[in-house]
Amino acid sequence: MADVRRLLLLTAALVAVSMVLISLTLIHARRAAVTRAAMRQYGTATPISHVVVIILENHAFDNIYGTYPFGIPPIIDNVTLSLARPFGLNPGAAIGGVKPYYANSVVLTDPWEGYMNYHVDWDRGAMDGFVRGSGRQSMAYLSYEQVPLLWDYAEEYVLADNFFSPDLATTTPNRISYLVGYPVPAFGSSGSGCVVSFDETILYQLTRYNVSWAYFDYGYVRGQPRPPYPLSLMPGSEKYSIHYFNTSVFLEDLKDGDLPAVSFLMFTGGNGHDEHSALDLHPPYNLTQGQINLAHFIDAMMDSPYWNSTAVFITFDEGGGFYDQVPPPMIYNYGINPRCEEGYLSRLGLPHHNVLGERVPLLIISPYAKEGWIDNYTMSGYTLLAFIDYNWHLPYLTPIVANSDLEGLLAAFDFSQTPRPPIVLTPSNWTYPIPLQYPVHYGYTATVSGNYSGYMSLYRRGLIGSDVLNYVMQYNNPG
Repeated sequence: MADVRRLLLLTAALVAVSMVLISLTLIHARRAAVTRAAMRQYGTATPISHVVVIILENHAFDNIYGTYPFGIPPIIDNVTLSLARPFGLNPGAAIGGVKPYYANSVVLTDPWEGYMNYHVDWDRGAMDGFVRGSGRQSMAYLSYEQVPLLWDYAEEYVLADNFFSPDLATTTPNRISYLVGYPVPAFGSSGSGCVVSFDETILYQLTRYNVSWAYFDYGYVRGQPRPPYPLSLMPGSEKYSIHYFNTSVFLEDLKDGDLPAVSFLMFTGGNGHDEHSALDLHPPYNLTQGQINLAHFIDAMMDSPYWNSTAVFITFDEGGGFYDQVPPPMIYNYGINPRCEEGYLSRLGLPHHNVLGERVPLLIISPYAKEGWIDNYTMSGYTLLAFIDYNWHLPYLTPIVANSDLEGLLAAFDFSQTPRPPIVLTPSNWTYPIPLQYPVHYGYTATVSGNYSGYMSLYRRGLIGSDVLNYVMQYNNPG
């Protein structure tokens, strides 16, 4: 009788395992079928038929690229002299008596973070509150010895030096804004009533228009009760678990031919909570570990059949309190979801306006990306959504997305060129600078400018002085 019971238990276990395998196979087959159907039904506006968005954690532009392309100690040779140069660090700035200093370490002290901290840093455009708001450690900056991979990618592809995170706020509001196309600085604030549902996201829009997508996140385990963060904070997201995967599945899709049209590839919060590791580069984790991981995924894309049809956008959710000298522009939010607005500028007499977040790096990696070029158009996290909508002939997700300077992002590509061969980088060969693929001869600084007219309203109301206005207006170019 005991043998019979054991046989029955073994049979039940085998049936259960078989059902799981069948379920996973059906999910994989369904995703593959959706991918193929979407590609048949919808052409794309560019040769790009696969977009991969990678959002890392908490580094301002000047913190990583402030001394690019020469660095500390300076490298002046035919390569670095040929590259376009970003509008970088002002080494003579003294914020609260502290000048920017070279960290010379892959482990950084994390600046103080918070909505109020970042507004102190910003100081209504003066950009002189970082020591008070985020601590002396906010003035640290890096060079090629700490972030060689990121500098090599900038050298070989496109670096945007006038790109801003969506919100002057912390991780959660920014990561949500990267998905919904409007600012949500009040998200998570006690008593705000700010709720953002999944059907407001670019992911829901892609579903409606039958464009395949997946959200890959390190640490996500299929079948876990919570969707990956920040989707876990959005009502309705649990209905789309067929699209959520561990990052290991991204690598499998590259090999199996099942890569969706749009991939969000993340290394933050796979368990559904706002948690970090070295993989997302959040201070104080070791930056080398994060770069090794990043190269592993970029190399896999380059080694795959998808390389010739792919654009990879690598950016950061927010500046993390690190110093940057360029003030963020203000944008009109069209009154979208006013409970999420927070109302800082409304209280200053500018209703339905928001300040973009800090200037953060954006790398554009693609066989169609220009080499060694600096994209100095004014862009933000909303511009990435504009590219997706434009490329798949979708209506713009929000008016903010529609007015986020898509043309500036398209300028990073040369779609008339023959796709460039991949440049596979590993710790053994990512010593900056590496040989250029083709000769380039830029050698100029790509100055930044944007529409800063909103600051005039603060000046007219007596909320900023002429010194701050003059500082901000050096970047103004409303055209």
